[in-house]
Amino acid sequence: MKRKTYSKLILVILLCAFTILAACGKNNGAGAGESQTSGASPSQTTEASSAAPEASKEKVTLKMAMWDSNNEFISFLQEKVKEYSQVAPHVTVELEPFKGDGDYLQAMKVRSAGNELPDILELKPNWLNDFKEQLIPLDGAGFLEKNQYASKYAVDGKIIAVPTVSFPELVYYHPSVFEELGLKVPTTWPQFIEVLTKIKDNGKYIPYAMGGKDAWPDYPFNEFIPHIVSGDESYLSNMAKQDNPFGEGTAFYQGFKQIEELYQAQVFGTDPLGISWDQATVLFSSKKAAVVAAGLWFLPTYEQKTGSTEDIAAFPMPYRASESEPLKLMTFTDHFYGIASSGKHQEEAKAFMEWFYSPEVYQTYIDKAQLNSTFEGVQSNVQFLKDFYAQNQAEAFTYIPGDAEYTRISNAIQLDVKALGQDMMSGKKVDDFVGELNKKWAASKASK
Repeated sequence: MKRKTYSKLILVILLCAFTILAACGKNNGAGAGESQTSGASPSQTTEASSAAPEASKEKVTLKMAMWDSNNEFISFLQEKVKEYSQVAPHVTVELEPFKGDGDYLQAMKVRSAGNELPDILELKPNWLNDFKEQLIPLDGAGFLEKNQYASKYAVDGKIIAVPTVSFPELVYYHPSVFEELGLKVPTTWPQFIEVLTKIKDNGKYIPYAMGGKDAWPDYPFNEFIPHIVSGDESYLSNMAKQDNPFGEGTAFYQGFKQIEELYQAQVFGTDPLGISWDQATVLFSSKKAAVVAAGLWFLPTYEQKTGSTEDIAAFPMPYRASESEPLKLMTFTDHFYGIASSGKHQEEAKAFMEWFYSPEVYQTYIDKAQLNSTFEGVQSNVQFLKDFYAQNQAEAFTYIPGDAEYTRISNAIQLDVKALGQDMMSGKKVDDFVGELNKKWAASKASK
């Protein structure tokens, strides 16, 4: 009996000791002044529960490709996309910048052939048909609800990329030069050529800084004039319905004859085809050239080169033949972003784009780009643009690229209106090539 009593006593003592040790261990995590009996605070519980799924997510790296000639803007965007990791810690966005859209397009075509496009890629509107098989539809995405242009650029009824900026195409000039030479801002095509000719005759300044060595800088003429002359925003798509869209009586022929008149005036300096775009902008920025044409995107480049916008103003390219016609302002929508169908992280890419186009983030993008917004509720803060609209009354005309059929035919005949511009600057006449273009076009159209 004594032994049993003694054993029971030992057992009770051991149980008590175990209970005390367990209680101490339970309270070991509490800091000074904290309750020994309460659990974690509600905020701690919420943070822990929300952090747990995030921590368990697979680490994802999104590749994003774009182009821009402005180093400062590229640096800004590289830092901006890094901020997304604060929203989604498991996602890293890596930006791959290109300095020009030509090199960029070539690289994307090569990668497309190898099924190696970046997760998110930037496109120009006239590239959408070329990449339509490599992009996923974005219809239904939240960020599209307030975009003012996306539906205009649907391909086969589907939105495959979202336009990020819009801007007017402008003719930049130095007011001091115009004042010195007693020139007025031209409002018609004949007046435009007359003003440039007067600058040429004076001899002090290059009238117009072309940069024809790169071909693309002649786009305000060779790409836009037939479009404007047609009066039809869907002009390119409607060309595909015609067998002979280049001959006499067409918008193309009329527009190119207008361009021919300008090129024959020889107002681009002594060697327009030997000067690159970068060299042309240096000529304009240093006030050796009086005029240059480009989109609003040129303004930050000019300001970066000169440090100010004191001696630069702009007017609409006066495409019209007389003041009895409406003055139309070509408006370009650009920097479309789409998601590659070959990407392994499409949902993460969509989530990133939702963040990227949120009003707070997107506003910083527009402010830095100094361009017009494409989203309702976000406004441009570019004073230069506000001044331009206040001083110039023009009718907006939106550039819409050709549809799939136009793209098919133009690719088949290798139509390059900018290269035609180079030929015209070297002396080639419109009548030298429109007949051949019509033959090629009609044959390709019929071969479908």
